[in-house]
Amino acid sequence: MSNKNMIRWCRAGLVLATVGTTLGCGERDEIWDAHIDGNVVALGLTNAAAIIDAPANRALLLPVNGDKSLAPTSLSIGKSFAAAKTTVDGSRLMVLSLGIVPRRTAEDEGPSLTVIADTTPPSVKHRYELSDPLSGIAIDPESEFAVVFAGASDTSFVQNPNELIFVELGRGPGADNPFPKTLRSFGGRPQELTFTPELDVPGGARRLLVVQTDRDVALVDLDDLTRPEITIQLTGGDDVLVPSGVAVSDGDPERDDDTRIAIQVKGDPNVIVVDLLPLAEDEESPQTFRAAPNVVHVGGTPSDISFVETDGGLRLAALVPGRQTLTLVDPATGIASEIDLGAPFEQLSLITNIVGATDEGSDVALLWSSSSSKIAFVALGSTVGTPYKAVDLLDLDEPVGQVHDVPSPNEHLKLLRSTNGYRLMVLDLLKRTASPISATNAAAVTIASTGTRAWLSGGSDIAQLDLGSLHPLNLKLSHGIHSVFDVTRGDGGRALIALHASGAFGATVLDADNPSLADSSEYVGLLLGGLR
Repeated sequence: MSNKNMIRWCRAGLVLATVGTTLGCGERDEIWDAHIDGNVVALGLTNAAAIIDAPANRALLLPVNGDKSLAPTSLSIGKSFAAAKTTVDGSRLMVLSLGIVPRRTAEDEGPSLTVIADTTPPSVKHRYELSDPLSGIAIDPESEFAVVFAGASDTSFVQNPNELIFVELGRGPGADNPFPKTLRSFGGRPQELTFTPELDVPGGARRLLVVQTDRDVALVDLDDLTRPEITIQLTGGDDVLVPSGVAVSDGDPERDDDTRIAIQVKGDPNVIVVDLLPLAEDEESPQTFRAAPNVVHVGGTPSDISFVETDGGLRLAALVPGRQTLTLVDPATGIASEIDLGAPFEQLSLITNIVGATDEGSDVALLWSSSSSKIAFVALGSTVGTPYKAVDLLDLDEPVGQVHDVPSPNEHLKLLRSTNGYRLMVLDLLKRTASPISATNAAAVTIASTGTRAWLSGGSDIAQLDLGSLHPLNLKLSHGIHSVFDVTRGDGGRALIALHASGAFGATVLDADNPSLADSSEYVGLLLGGLR
């Protein structure tokens, strides 16, 4: 190792000697005295990988220069790391910190949400101070909001589990940002948060936040957080009904009175369909619409539900494990019909935006299961007489454990990972073919945001899978692989960062387009300052 490649680094009293000279720690930042935690959280942004170094209260951002060298940037995240997530577009990293718990003096750092921008170099864009240490965080898929809430492990002396803290990400901290909002509760606490797309409801188009608690569902108006939420009480008797999933339909784009929300109930064959209707003429309400719940029966406890378009209109589709049928329910009348599938399925995904609607303008669905080695393409083109147009079954080698979407230009592909992780199937939705890709051990899957390749990794092995030719390129790295990120380099090219959990965390950096060990860079001790 040449002198110019040696970076001075020191942590917990560690001293390096080189060329007969001792490099002492001297005056150093307190992060170098923090211990190294083996349970490191790593996330990927558009232009960098990020390591949350919790004991040092920092995020270590790893952008890649044009020469494939790393340019580490250390950013403070506040004390006592709780959770981290990225925006869907990979442009920002959200880090939730608890602060000093318990706070005993005014100088003790409080809880906060730190927003890190994936700029050049990376920087802290905003830090929002919070009043209470909370560990739950949900990120709006449209990157407008982050919502902080009480996690199951939070242990504050006094806690309001139904308080949601809304952070508007497009604005800096202010008197109304963050905005605390307490939901009306019937004894439950939030479990799952779902951001809807813009819905055309009475009173004007808006987005909603659907909050599932352990016994009811609340609808929060994201366009006006000061409006009271609408609470849909599921439990009226001794039996507690627990919501387990939701589906949303905006209905006819020309109407504002047919938006619906379907609510799955844990262990129950009934689905609650909520119509968002205009207020009655004499009804006084701070809301511009009302929620009218109805109960529909789907023949068993569903594993998945979705609203679908048929030539007979909107239907609620439901899959029940163990049954070889797809149930279609008219949400207006509650009348159900069934499609004979020829095999049991558990999961459903609409693929109409990729393969196109049927001649009748109806949806096409993809069905799969972790207990069956078949997948099905269902064209929902006829509900009069026979309740389907076509069901095409495709046999696979193994059941499907996970489905990965692929970005443009290969959005017509889906990567199906087998339940044991040893087999990957590349499904072409247009040709309706499934090409098997095998691995000698369970492989993790990472799909590049370019949509042109996937990375399979396991142990110290990594392979680039070209999604055009399906040609695999195998490489053996020097260390076991913790996580893999395909990012944009400083010169506009692409780099692969393979992080290694051994020691004080290391990395191998490769050219993502043409990976070669002869043209790679290895780093060790990243949490210590790094040696290349």
